[in-house]
Amino acid sequence: MTDLFNLPSMRVEQPRKVVQTQTRYDVVDDRGTLLAAVADQQVRSRREAVRAALPQSVRSSHATLVLRDADGVPRYVIDKVDAWRTHVQHAVLGEEGEDVVRGDRIGTVRANSTRRQYFLLDAAENELAQAVGDLRLRSFPVTDNDRRRFARIEKKWAGLRAELFTTADRYAVEFTEEVSESLRVLVVVTAIVLDMMAYESKELV
Repeated sequence: MTDLFNLPSMRVEQPRKVVQTQTRYDVVDDRGTLLAAVADQQVRSRREAVRAALPQSVRSSHATLVLRDADGVPRYVIDKVDAWRTHVQHAVLGEEGEDVVRGDRIGTVRANSTRRQYFLLDAAENELAQAVGDLRLRSFPVTDNDRRRFARIEKKWAGLRAELFTTADRYAVEFTEEVSESLRVLVVVTAIVLDMMAYESKELV
């Protein structure tokens, strides 16, 4: 079991910014202790951030994020390769002075066109689980191939001003069954993917 996400519950949170020039998420435990930080490799100008936040741009934009543990060590590369697919790979440190590079893939999160359904795939693109949201895109039970629920992702209310005018989205991730290390990582990443798919456009406000 991964030492990052071996807790029964945790939160995925964003900083409170009206226009986000760098996509960033913090994964914390129930006491707010940092478990991991996820940040885009590219910092955008304010103009680029506003343009990227337009609703028609949300699902098509490419992004490469690096997930680092609380000590700042790169652990995973989250690569949103197109409108629907996000690959998750081990992070490998390059030679001195080089950026983090992609190692072996652990899996993929694939969204469907409604933004309500997310398929969690292994490195060979075999389906492991899926998360299907309610009509409000707030609650996403995660089930295995036998449709047994083992986790849940829920978008939490961050307050009226934060919900309307900032990027301060918050997600609760809960596990009710023991699953593999890679699947736990994919569930946490799914919370980030569904945020980029369903809620990132409000950054324009």
